[in-house]
Amino acid sequence: MSILRLMYKPTQVYITKLARRNCAIKYGDDLACLMFESVRNSVNKDRITAQNVKTPFQRFIDKFRKTKEMTINISSDDKYNFFVNSNLRIGRHNFVSEKQPFDFEQTLFTLKNFRATVEKTRDDVLTKLGDFNKLKRNLKRKIHQS
Repeated sequence: MSILRLMYKPTQVYITKLARRNCAIKYGDDLACLMFESVRNSVNKDRITAQNVKTPFQRFIDKFRKTKEMTINISSDDKYNFFVNSNLRIGRHNFVSEKQPFDFEQTLFTLKNFRATVEKTRDDVLTKLGDFNKLKRNLKRKIHQS
């Protein structure tokens, strides 16, 4: 039985150009910058990674090792509605959550609404990952039984 080792990359936040433009139009440039910085800082505080010194052999092994990367995307539509969805990539598999709406103005004063929305998207991704693992397990059982 092999042990799957993953390389964890820090969570990244991507904000679309349309979301930046809509936020700047609706709330002003200064307030929009504060909102985006508060969103980025709230997500990146969750996971702090330490940079270890790696040998050339470890860097060579890491190129072939599967990676786990979580990204949070903030998007907008033409009606100034803002949405959050999460994307979990493990190796070559990609799990995307449903878009969750949130009020961007509340993120400046309290990040509770945004954090709750991000937790909903993470839970959605984890349920999709669990369903994928169950399906994979059932397929292996069927192959070994026949």
